[in-house]
Order: sequence, then structure tokens, then C-alpha cells
Amino acid sequence: MIGSSGENTNNIQELNDNKMLERLLDSFSTITKMNVAVTNIDGRYLLASKKGETDFCRLIRSTATGLKCCCGSYARAGREAEKWNEPYFFKCHAGLVAWACPILMNGKHEGNFICGQVLMWEPDEYNIQEVMEMTQKLELDKAILREAAKKLEVISADQMQAAADLLYVTTNYFANSGTSTLDYQQKLRKISSWLWNENYNEKEIQVQETVEQDIVELENEIFREIRLSHKESSRKLLHKLAVKFFTHSKGKIEIIKGLSIEFISLLTRFATECGTKFEESIRYSFKRLNELEQADTVEKAILWLLTTGDAYIDLLTAKEADPLETTVNQAISFIQENYTSVELSLKVIANQCGISPSYLSRIFKNKKGYTITEQINRTRIEEAKRILQGSDITVEETAKQVGFGDRSYFCKVFKKQVGLSPSDYKKRF
Repeated sequence: MIGSSGENTNNIQELNDNKMLERLLDSFSTITKMNVAVTNIDGRYLLASKKGETDFCRLIRSTATGLKCCCGSYARAGREAEKWNEPYFFKCHAGLVAWACPILMNGKHEGNFICGQVLMWEPDEYNIQEVMEMTQKLELDKAILREAAKKLEVISADQMQAAADLLYVTTNYFANSGTSTLDYQQKLRKISSWLWNENYNEKEIQVQETVEQDIVELENEIFREIRLSHKESSRKLLHKLAVKFFTHSKGKIEIIKGLSIEFISLLTRFATECGTKFEESIRYSFKRLNELEQADTVEKAILWLLTTGDAYIDLLTAKEADPLETTVNQAISFIQENYTSVELSLKVIANQCGISPSYLSRIFKNKKGYTITEQINRTRIEEAKRILQGSDITVEETAKQVGFGDRSYFCKVFKKQVGLSPSDYKKRF
């Protein structure tokens, strides 16, 4: 029985594009020397092994009535197979033996594997005559049909059961890996279409510095929304970030990989700061790292970023609400939005959170392990590092931009956190 947890796999028609399924069908036919096909619930062929139908079946299906009868036989067998959740053996309208295995997608019966169209006895004159009588209404050339019937494959009961068992194993393998492969392919196609559409819709060509600024701002927005447990808005921002990575890299996969690893590393550190155990956090970021390394298309790299980022968003927004943690996160978000103001202080932040400065100071230190002033300075210095690396702005102007009213104090805090003076840092980078 085929099942899937994929959110998009609900149409049997999508199986036409599945190369893994084609290989499975061909491998099955090579081993059993029998044809196997995928049908929809109405019994219509969607995909078949390269071996193809027997001459006899091809003749039967060459007429409208014969095709309708074949589809009816397969549809009825599929319903029975789905009912019992096992291979269902049946004799088709033309007297041949076949069996069906059900295809379920998201718990819904969407189609069948049909195999066989064989005989279990050597076709003597009596058997041939029986077949001819069963197909008489099709008005086919009796001589040609008789010769085709004589060429039908004859198998034993043991061979039939073994083939049915193998088909059942094949369908279960496909359930566990094949449909996930299909989901993955569908997601890649959607990623490709989405990326190029978003790129096309960009009205203005941004300079490199502007794109880099947008990336930093988007990353900070994502962290702020996660702190506030806003799952859906975090996901939307993550998708915007993926588009910015694509724009910034100009479609170069290695740059996208580098940006993705850098962002997920920031998420790892952020998760640890939010109280997630380091081991749990690192598991999310690196359990699929091998997939990113092996990604050979832009779509695969972007899908890795979105999948891993979503896992983090789920992890960090699913935690039970702690009123004190919520207040601390509210304070941090306010700092992120207002760090450029020289008026930013414990009193201003506490007023925003609706509590006294002394209480905010105490719970912040208990939750984070450092003071709220240190949080302000960390935020300002991180932004200062970015400015010093990417522009010709002076140290004094940088200090003003990130909210320091005094240049000497800025230099003191910067050197304490970074280990270099702002001037030395700017020269190095």
C-alpha cells in the first residue's frame, strides 16, 4: 500500500513523471518476465514497464469495447485490493489471470499496480475455445486472436504468488521512499517556478550594497518574529530571505550554499541564546548538511535552506509560553528596532514592556545571564561591524549611526567585544 506524508501528493497523474517508479516497474518486469502497469482508480493505464502488453492484450484493447472491459476489470480488482490491503488475484474479462495492489496517497485510494495477464495452464484447444467465447463480443479476427492466445505466458501457482509478493514488497518500498522522492521532485519544480517568478517581478535592479543590507535586515526581522512566536510571519520572511540569496548570488549555487550555511549558523547561535540546548540546536542545522553539500542545483540548495529554516522556526515557536521569557524577548525585539537611538535606555525599554526598570533588569539578567545594557551594546556593535566592513564611513560616523553618542565610549565597548579597535577592524576587513 502506498502512503505519503507529503503535502502536495494527491494526484495520481503526477506519477507519470516519477523516474524512480519507472525503474521499479522495469526491474520488476525483468525479474518476473511479466508486464506491470500503474492505473488510476478507473483502471486506465498511466504508466507501464518497458516489457509492454502481450500481443493478446494489445488486440483486446485495440477495440473500444475491449478497452472498456479491461479498465472495468482493473477498477474492480483495485477496489477489492484496497479493501483487503493485499494483492488481489482475479480473472479478467478475457479469461487471463492478473492481480492488483492498491496505491494510496494521503490515505486515499488513487490507483493500482496491475500485473499478470497470464495463464496458469497450457492453452489446449478447450482453453483456447473458452477464451474465444469470452471475447466473442469484441468481433476480432478469430485466427489472429487464437494465435496470440497460444503465445500467452504460462506460470505456476508458486510463480504467481512469488510475483505477487514481490509486487507487494515493491509497493511498500515505494511507500517508504518512492513517494518522498516524488514529493521532493514536486517541491523542486515549485521552488524553480517560484524563484524565477520572484526574480522576474523585481521592478528595480538593486546595487550590491542594498541587497546585502536587505539580507541583514531580513535576518533580524526573522529573529524578532521568532522571539515573538510568530510562526507564519517568520516563514514568510524566510521565503523573502531565500529570494534575496538568489538575487544576491545571481543564481550561483556556491554563493547560495555559503549564505545558507551562514544564516543557519546564526539560527543555531540564536536558538542557544533562546534557551535551546546546544546539542538539540546543532542537530537541526547539521542533520541534513550532507544534502546541501551534494546539492547540484540552485533549487536543491534553496529547498535545503527553507526546510532547515522551517525546522528551526517550528522548534523555537513551539515552546510553551513563559511570561517572563516573553517579556525578555519583547525587550530584545524593542532593542533590535531602536538601537540607533541614543535615548535608548533601561527606563525606556521597561516603559515599553510595562514593568519597572528594576524588575526588568532582574528578570533579564536571570534569563539571559547578562545585563540589558550588554544586550544593547552587543546589538550596536554587531551592526557597527557590518558598517565598518562594507563602507567608507568613518569610525565617528559609525558610532553615531549605531546609537553611541560618545566616540571614545564606542571605541572602548567595541574593543572589549571584538578584541580590536574600530580603526584596526576597519583596516583588517
